[in-house]
Amino acid sequence: MTPEEQEFFAAKHEWMLTAVPADGTVALSDGRKLDLFLADPQAVRPDDPKYLVVVLPGGGYEFCSFSEDHIVGRFFARAGLTALTLDYPTRWYEEALSSGAGVGRAALHAVASVIKELRTRPELGFSDHKIIVCGFSAGGHLAASMATLYGSEELKDLGVAAHVLRPDGAILSYPVISADPALAHEVTFSCFTGSSDRKCWERYSCERNVTADTPPLFIWHTATDQSVPVGNALAMAQAMWQHGNVCELHVLARGAHGASLACDEIDPGVFSHTDAYLAQWFEQAVTFVRTFVR
Repeated sequence: MTPEEQEFFAAKHEWMLTAVPADGTVALSDGRKLDLFLADPQAVRPDDPKYLVVVLPGGGYEFCSFSEDHIVGRFFARAGLTALTLDYPTRWYEEALSSGAGVGRAALHAVASVIKELRTRPELGFSDHKIIVCGFSAGGHLAASMATLYGSEELKDLGVAAHVLRPDGAILSYPVISADPALAHEVTFSCFTGSSDRKCWERYSCERNVTADTPPLFIWHTATDQSVPVGNALAMAQAMWQHGNVCELHVLARGAHGASLACDEIDPGVFSHTDAYLAQWFEQAVTFVRTFVR
């Protein structure tokens, strides 16, 4: 990514913080403060459990995209699901490769530690909530990794049982999933691992880490995605079904990568992916959560 592109996305991120203000913050014990979007009481269904969605923007592990951040949290809140947005650690592609230090472990820890605190600190007010991770593109890879690696060695040092870190469900939006050479997104896996060696990527090929205990997944992708092949979504869904897990897959006939909510509210008059056809995924995802994560 060029310096000009880096500057553009940084400016858009700052704009988003003002344009879509959070309702408050959740203070973690490590000093982090996550932006909080409170569920609209009028949209909360009385027969539902309480839900909390942790939103993980995309950006190839190089940055956290403004179009998949606050606005997504706001939409979940409108739908009756409380949401937090998490800007996890990232590193520019060239820096990750030149240093040999990927952000994967730090990013995975960032998500896992949030889930740990939500579950183990009642004073935060969310210990009785069902926790959903919702990721876009590289954030989808992070969400899928959290859904499959919650009991892994990488997270043992958090000092809690695996079930404490296990999300109750996940929403994967045009996710990076597979290290298969025909499917792998090079920037995402290189920034995650700090290596261009595809052998290093295989450990984090999410479809290979699915077990019978992987939580319910809602996955959506477009057939015409030129950045992350739709085969990523297919591979994850097939692995889920092969293990007898709950998984719903939507492959939309058209649409470019990075569509997010596909609505003009993301960046009024500017956002190029506004499309009511694509936007239908969001309501379907909320319905899936309310049906299968209980």
